[in-house]
Amino acid sequence: MADETMTKYQGEAHALPDIIGNIIRFPFEVVKVGVGSAANVIVFVGTTSINLVSNVLSTVTQVLQGISSAITPKQ
Repeated sequence: MADETMTKYQGEAHALPDIIGNIIRFPFEVVKVGVGSAANVIVFVGTTSINLVSNVLSTVTQVLQGISSAITPKQ
């Protein structure tokens, strides 16, 4: 009986370093995933902002061309 209990605790003791390693590794994994997600958000927002500015400038150019053609006298 005592041998069975001792064997059980020895098995659990061998798993202890793995458990501690996982506990220590977990915060680093969370930070890594967080940094990756933040980088993806920054890239998405940057790309979307550039596209938005490009579309606004294109629209303004078209409006100004329309106004210019309406004001210019026709020959």
